[in-house]
Amino acid sequence: MISLKKENRCATCEELCRYIKEEVKPGDTVRLSLGRVYIPGKVVTNNSGVIQIKIDSDLIKGLTTIDVEKLKDYLIELEHECEGGVCIIEAVDE
Repeated sequence: MISLKKENRCATCEELCRYIKEEVKPGDTVRLSLGRVYIPGKVVTNNSGVIQIKIDSDLIKGLTTIDVEKLKDYLIELEHECEGGVCIIEAVDE
């Protein structure tokens, strides 16, 4: 069994948006917490922070598009799983 490197950190909403724009790639898995909404899925595209996610959960299936910049005030946490590691970033007040 391969062990993934895990990193936990905190960031402002601005820093979290920048991270999503620069680091989240198609094929990565993300789990976004926006307000009371939890969105898990595989990233299909990332166009400067407008990400398209394929959701395949028990309740919801299909594609959704999220403009992270427009929703940054609601960001609570991002779990980003990519090749070799998992990064969990908690949003903090600026």
